[in-house]
Amino acid sequence: MKSNPILVMLFAVAMIQISDAQVFNRSELTTQVNTPWEITFGPDNYLWLTESGGRVIRVDPVTGNKQIVYTAPDYFNGSPLEQWPLCFQPNIGAGTLGLALHPDFSNASNSFIYFVYSYNHGTAQSPETKFKVKRLFWDASIQTVVNDSDLILNITTGYDHLGGRLLAIHQNGNDYLFLTVGDHGISEANSPTCYNPQSTNPNNFAQDPAAQNGKIHRFNIDGTIPFDNPIPGNSFYTRGHRNPQGLMYHSGLEIIYDVEHGDRTDDEINVLYKGMNYGWKDVRGYHDGNVPGESVYLSSYIPDPSIANDSLVSAFYSFCAGSPDTSSNYLDWCTVAPSDGIYYGSTGIPQWTNSLLVVTLKDGLSTDWEVFRFKLLPNGDLVPSMPGQPNPEAYFSVDQAMNGRLRDITFSNDGKKLYLINNGGTTDKITVYEYDSLQSSLSEQVFEITNLHFPNPVKNHLFFNKELPEDFISEFKLFDVTGKCILSTAKVPERIDMSHLRSGLYLVHIVDINGFSHNTKVMKQ
Repeated sequence: MKSNPILVMLFAVAMIQISDAQVFNRSELTTQVNTPWEITFGPDNYLWLTESGGRVIRVDPVTGNKQIVYTAPDYFNGSPLEQWPLCFQPNIGAGTLGLALHPDFSNASNSFIYFVYSYNHGTAQSPETKFKVKRLFWDASIQTVVNDSDLILNITTGYDHLGGRLLAIHQNGNDYLFLTVGDHGISEANSPTCYNPQSTNPNNFAQDPAAQNGKIHRFNIDGTIPFDNPIPGNSFYTRGHRNPQGLMYHSGLEIIYDVEHGDRTDDEINVLYKGMNYGWKDVRGYHDGNVPGESVYLSSYIPDPSIANDSLVSAFYSFCAGSPDTSSNYLDWCTVAPSDGIYYGSTGIPQWTNSLLVVTLKDGLSTDWEVFRFKLLPNGDLVPSMPGQPNPEAYFSVDQAMNGRLRDITFSNDGKKLYLINNGGTTDKITVYEYDSLQSSLSEQVFEITNLHFPNPVKNHLFFNKELPEDFISEFKLFDVTGKCILSTAKVPERIDMSHLRSGLYLVHIVDINGFSHNTKVMKQ
């Protein structure tokens, strides 16, 4: 007999409820990857990833075969000369970060790849690490990069909160490239000695339109600045962000959602509106005054006269929206560390159509490495949570020891396979979850029945719902709290005489024809 940890369901006393019972089969590609940061499923039916060292790779999702598409000759991983000795992590921020394919990548004339990596903007004697966006031209006929060029240079870095996500989209009749840049600061609450005085901390400039950091930037697809950006000649699109590491695009509604890390509280999902201010570091998450000074800032906010219709925007969704934890151990905090996400508009997993999928990096006291699914309304807003139907729902946390800290997510063009990458663990890999439509359908036959047994609590006789399909069950057992089997049959009985049994908790255990076990509780008076 085997258990089914991937079957997502909700158990409650007196009932079994279906909460989108999807069955997934887990596997891992044999591909050896080195600190992957971005994964996307291309229209060519290949996986495209970034790896450390300025590399772009292309992976066959069937065989796992890996092709190194490009290695940046000027990749620079920072220098000891740039270390900041006052901080607990003194090395300058560097690495290979986001990647995006041109919105019309299948068109041979538009087969461009864009990716972000660090380079030396200074000299060997006086190094200055910066980031750039490189554009590669891919010739599909010979499966080779035939041209490369620097598209965007001189992107700032810091000692934390780098951002680095790219999004290439077709929106409002134009092709754009969006780039996230974090605030580059280290929290004064967590590491008060890093900046002295604190006025020099880069996170103070997240709302300053003249500073690159703490922003989401918008460029034309050729790297130029759109004429209708909030401030002419300025690439900033939105401001007041702490560490935005994810971008998700709902192409049907042309809505961009961002995903960003909070500080002890309020990891955020935001809907991006041109020119708007998302408040960091004066406002976190919802406009609920959960941190000192927030309410005063909200009530006294003065719009920037250089930005049309400037205003503060509340989070679309906030993880961990309470007061900041006072513990010095980040594992105690309820923040989940969301690293990226993707809009799921496919019908491959029917219950997931029109959802946001967000992956997380933190295995803490109350958090896991998992995938959150946010179900959306037709207008792009969140479906309200209901009893027994939470929104968001968390998936795959039972596999976190195998999956590791989840850096990014994508899905196949038919929508039936999810691909996850992890990094920062002992083994970096590509994990695959394939949707099993047959077993999901069979499982729903059982879990759509809300009243499996009644009454609960029971005094004499326990009755079972006659609508439960007999041909779906291969084993039925009733256990007491000590684990002793009270009853064992090959089918669900119409009733059980429990009048002679002691008061207490009992477990109903069912095994279906697929070998998956399902459990629910009953209380004997």
